[in-house]
Amino acid sequence: KRLHAHRLGPEHQARFEREQRMLAAVTHPGIVRWLDGGFSGGSSYLTMELVEGEPITTYCDRQRLGVADRLKLMADVCEAVQSAHQHLIVHLDLKPSNILVTVGGQAKVLDFGTAKLMDDTGALTATQQLTPLYASPERLRGGDVSIACDVYSLGLVLFELLAGACPFAGRESIVAVAERAAGDAAY
Repeated sequence: KRLHAHRLGPEHQARFEREQRMLAAVTHPGIVRWLDGGFSGGSSYLTMELVEGEPITTYCDRQRLGVADRLKLMADVCEAVQSAHQHLIVHLDLKPSNILVTVGGQAKVLDFGTAKLMDDTGALTATQQLTPLYASPERLRGGDVSIACDVYSLGLVLFELLAGACPFAGRESIVAVAERAAGDAAY
């Protein structure tokens, strides 16, 4: 992963370096493994384990997994995310495309680019980048974030795995996002 030339500002560089440090700190088999990072050819780079797989929703549908197998796979994902939380890392962008499942059936959480490191009081600074469909209401409001944001997103992924659709399908307009942020969303 390379830091794009249009993102060479100090804020982007700091976030990229923070992602490297967070990935280096976590050694869970359900989280993409950090291999190397540095600066070369005028840009920063991050080398991670290559995960050849597909989004968890696609994998489960293609394999025609039943409820029990889907729950088992999601429990593995939750265990990996818990490991990150134990290292005081909150992912903040959990969605099917950031949870890949390998041909062998192992789930891997990846893309810690928007993740935040909690301080020892459990507090986090707010972050701006998010995927609205999977973001918690407090993230949509720009409020304080916590591990509860990841739990909320995992719940949405689980709903999608079991129901076959996101609870907000067709509700991606700015008005629908504002309703969710306010806690007035219709399911």
